[in-house]
Amino acid sequence: MSDFEQFLDRVGLEGDAYRQEYLKAKQMKYRPLLDLMLRFNGRICNSFYDIFARKFMALEISLTAPQRWGKWEFNDPIKEIRVLGNGMGSVKVFEGDIEPSKWIFDDPGFKKAMIRFIPLQTAGGEPRGLLTPEKFFSLPATGTVPYLVRIVAYTHTGRYRIDVNMVNNNVIEDFRQGKIPPKIHAKRKLEEYIWFDRVYATVLTKRFHRMVFEAIFESSGIDIETLALIFNTRENIIKNNIAVLMKHDLVFEDEGLYKAKVLKPSR
Repeated sequence: MSDFEQFLDRVGLEGDAYRQEYLKAKQMKYRPLLDLMLRFNGRICNSFYDIFARKFMALEISLTAPQRWGKWEFNDPIKEIRVLGNGMGSVKVFEGDIEPSKWIFDDPGFKKAMIRFIPLQTAGGEPRGLLTPEKFFSLPATGTVPYLVRIVAYTHTGRYRIDVNMVNNNVIEDFRQGKIPPKIHAKRKLEEYIWFDRVYATVLTKRFHRMVFEAIFESSGIDIETLALIFNTRENIIKNNIAVLMKHDLVFEDEGLYKAKVLKPSR
């Protein structure tokens, strides 16, 4: 019996829908960026599905075997994430370019961080919000099973995130990598990222809407043609998705370029 089948049996979930979504996620052609090693409550786990519906105390996520070296445009190179109760924890983050010897031998210090989980692909429901680990790992009790998740870490000075394919137990490469011209890539301030993550996790639940919004948000302005090239789709499909974002008052048009209407997060 696979880890996933054991997980379904343990949490008492039945039905082919979960298995079909699992197989769908397994067959998705996400480009892997890093492998994962997990230690939950002090013991090594084979996958995230070993953790669900168990009492949460601490989770250590070690990231290994990078598939690509040099400057990472959209994935900050994180070496380790430690998650404690209520979403407090710490991260080890490299700065600048990455090379094999640096990854193997350098050991950056931990930065204190607040950790949150955003389900990206699920079966049995579409949970909203920036979830603490306790809420995320108790989702099966509500009938919801995640397959893809974004883990976000906020330090005093920055925001770091990884998108995890829970089915194959790896970090996937950002969909924009190598597709957005560097001259229009705009890094945001911490408070702007906090606003973005709240919108991303609560207002938008459709994955393609989220991806289009993210491409616009971290750009200085982007046109329909470039967005169509990024997603390898027709311009009218992009226009339809932008219309949804404009309906939510999240983007606006400025001389043929689309930009995010960034609001300051409420305190």
